[in-house]
Amino acid sequence: MVDTKIPSLSWENAPDILTVREAAALLRVSTTAVYAAVKLGLLPAANFGKRQTRIAKHVLREELVKKSELLGMTVAFGHIPEANK
Repeated sequence: MVDTKIPSLSWENAPDILTVREAAALLRVSTTAVYAAVKLGLLPAANFGKRQTRIAKHVLREELVKKSELLGMTVAFGHIPEANK
């Protein structure tokens, strides 16, 4: 479930260092999805103990750009990454 308690958060007004809740709000995903991405190594983050994970906003944006560029390239060549699993 997407956390709707941060409705006014946007890329422009978000802090430079994000909590998982803030990152989830920006990505419009659940906090569980963000924690899973961090645990799998898909999203770089700093852990300061249980449930004290922080993500740099610029890193989050860079990762999104990388993923969208990869998806765009593979789809352009008729290849979808999930098809090889």
